[in-house]
Amino acid sequence: MDVLARLSGHSQQQTGELLDRLVTTRTLRAWHHNRETDETFWRLPQLSARPRSSTPRPHS
Repeated sequence: MDVLARLSGHSQQQTGELLDRLVTTRTLRAWHHNRETDETFWRLPQLSARPRSSTPRPHS
């Protein structure tokens, strides 16, 4: 978290708030800071794959 905060130019608290906002806006699915190792992990949201229909739709 220290490195991430330094690289982003924020304090650790501001970086945590930013990551929370990214979760709120669904840019990130979740994030976690491991205080023992100072590592920060995040998960990206799953992309919804919409199958494309091979048959054309009728026009109205």
